[in-house]
Amino acid sequence: MNQKILNLINDSETIVFYCEYSPKWPVLFLTENFSYFGYSPDLLLSQTLAYPDIIHPQDFMMLEAQVAEQAEVGAPFLSERVRLRKADHTYVWVDIRITFERGALGEVTHLLGKIVDVTRTVEAEEKLQLFAQVIHQTADLIKITDKAGQLIFVNQALLDKTGYSEAELIGKNPAILKSELRDPEIIAEMWQTISSGKTYRQRLVNRCKDGSTYCEEMTISPIFNRDGEIEYYVSTGKDVSEQVKMQQALNDLAMKDPLTNLWNRRYMTEAMETELKRLSREGAPLSVMMLDVDRFKSINDRFGHDVGDDCLIGIARLLSETVRTTDLIGRWGGEEFLLLVRGGDAASIAQLADKLRRAVEGYSFNTVGRVTMSIGLTDYVGSEALDALLKRADEALYLAKNNGRNRVEVL
Repeated sequence: MNQKILNLINDSETIVFYCEYSPKWPVLFLTENFSYFGYSPDLLLSQTLAYPDIIHPQDFMMLEAQVAEQAEVGAPFLSERVRLRKADHTYVWVDIRITFERGALGEVTHLLGKIVDVTRTVEAEEKLQLFAQVIHQTADLIKITDKAGQLIFVNQALLDKTGYSEAELIGKNPAILKSELRDPEIIAEMWQTISSGKTYRQRLVNRCKDGSTYCEEMTISPIFNRDGEIEYYVSTGKDVSEQVKMQQALNDLAMKDPLTNLWNRRYMTEAMETELKRLSREGAPLSVMMLDVDRFKSINDRFGHDVGDDCLIGIARLLSETVRTTDLIGRWGGEEFLLLVRGGDAASIAQLADKLRRAVEGYSFNTVGRVTMSIGLTDYVGSEALDALLKRADEALYLAKNNGRNRVEVL
């Protein structure tokens, strides 16, 4: 029976030893599978080699001190992980468990132990620790949810960005970061994509704990288990708020009139085209005003273009302060402005036009003094082209000019 047990041990990965508890731990018994490390067991049994020769010096000092301490306090055993040098001079990690054999007076006389190579386990743990360290220290915003969509991991960058603590997020749905600026249709598309096993990429706006928002370039990937089923979702993201702001500023520069800071002709044209497409589906009221400064050429001729420019800037400010927040105003060209009025009845829009006219008329400009403005107003007629709408507004403006200026005409 004893031989069968030895055969079983020698065929396993567990090495068994028995040694005296005296300097260098002289080996009295060692299973043959110790040859796994490239040494003949006879080298230790004959005292040609000793444990201090094959265990890393720092580790043996630590192990020896731990054994002495635990033996002194009466502990039954000790487990440690040390580096063992193989015959080819490379080191492997081993778990060593030592049971204390005591004499009649309770003193430790012998050590019965087992050794198991755990190098692969240690390497896997080191990789896992490295991965965890990278995940925690990366500037990317990382969160992991289970398949039910509950957060099970968030990294430090996400905590720093959002102002939440780990305890406030773990176990919660990522919707806790949901901003009112996020489109429900986008969220539905996201879940449809990742739940089907595909990777989803999108730029989304999220909300911090203090209510502020940030723009995140996000990639969400499903993680599968061995059975091919989705087990987790991993989201990696970058805070691109500054880039978005910069791009928006560049877009505004391309779409804004540099003198008045109103929308330019290109932007107003695109906005009106978008509105007409929307109206073809929804059928809401829309009006267009053409506004032109009366006798502006004489202002430039008399006072110079710098004064004329200041006058245009002042008129742009007056118009912007008078129109409604739902209206869209831009500089159409030269001394001409264009106003797009969404919704409202004919009477209220006519009142708005006259209010704009009176705002300009009642203001005293530096150097120039009083300035007047003529306005042409027209309403969108269902399914007509943009050119036809603008032409009619221009004709209304021409009519206002011909009828004495400083007035509103409607066509």
